[in-house]
Amino acid sequence: MPKVEIASGVKIHYERVGKGPDVVLIHGIGGHLATWHFKIVPLLWDRYNTLTYDLRGHGYSEMTETGYTPTELATDLVQLLDALGIEKVDLVGHSFGGDIALYFAYYYPERVNRVVLIEALIPAMAMILTRDDFARADWAANVLEKMGVPIPDERRFDTGYMLNQAVNMPNKWGPMKGMARKRKRHDDWLEKLYTTTSVLKDALDIGELTRENIPQIQTPVHLIYDSGSLMWHKSFAFLRDNLPNVTWVLLDTESGQMAHFAPLEKPELVVEHILNGLTPSGQTSKKAG
Repeated sequence: MPKVEIASGVKIHYERVGKGPDVVLIHGIGGHLATWHFKIVPLLWDRYNTLTYDLRGHGYSEMTETGYTPTELATDLVQLLDALGIEKVDLVGHSFGGDIALYFAYYYPERVNRVVLIEALIPAMAMILTRDDFARADWAANVLEKMGVPIPDERRFDTGYMLNQAVNMPNKWGPMKGMARKRKRHDDWLEKLYTTTSVLKDALDIGELTRENIPQIQTPVHLIYDSGSLMWHKSFAFLRDNLPNVTWVLLDTESGQMAHFAPLEKPELVVEHILNGLTPSGQTSKKAG
């Protein structure tokens, strides 16, 4: 379980595997590097030297009370690359990990070749979501219900209640799929992350990457979004229309799928489009199944 202390003093857990150009895979809030290792990393390691890591406060990385804004986590990443002696990379980020990847491209364009964003929300766009957006997309409750966890109507926007249900639900992905979840270290750090740190507030910190500044990003960006992810559609449309060097694909959300979790629900398809995004000649802009 390799760890490295980055320049800020925070200890970061990471894994490197594969051969080829360097690509960094960045997970979202509440996730950890294993998210990528179920299927995505094995499908990439013959082509890329993959770097996965636990964000600050996640998995086996050190937890701090503050320091979770996209700007600060992009700084963590550049310090991790420095510590590992990696000069320039491709970036793939899912959800909040996509936010971090875009902030990295904004602040450190000389350190990144191409970026693939999977269902990034972007703080500047979260600020303009309307009450109707949230009402239409009570997505956390919908996700839990699709995973077999009933949510009473009066609890559909009760974050604490749904967090408790989430950490106790059966495993859906990976080798433990379908087995009851036993209370263990993962659940403890996840609950601690949400209740004792500033992560949920920090995640919405816009910093310098305002809607006006997003068009300044010149790095090639490939967008992968799910047609069923209603809360993310405004971000998708804005990035598609305002990034100067962008390609995109919109995946179908099939019956029984939860949307937003494409790297776990349909990893082979996601890898196909990651490779499109990282290969200049393979990029497309389309709606795909």
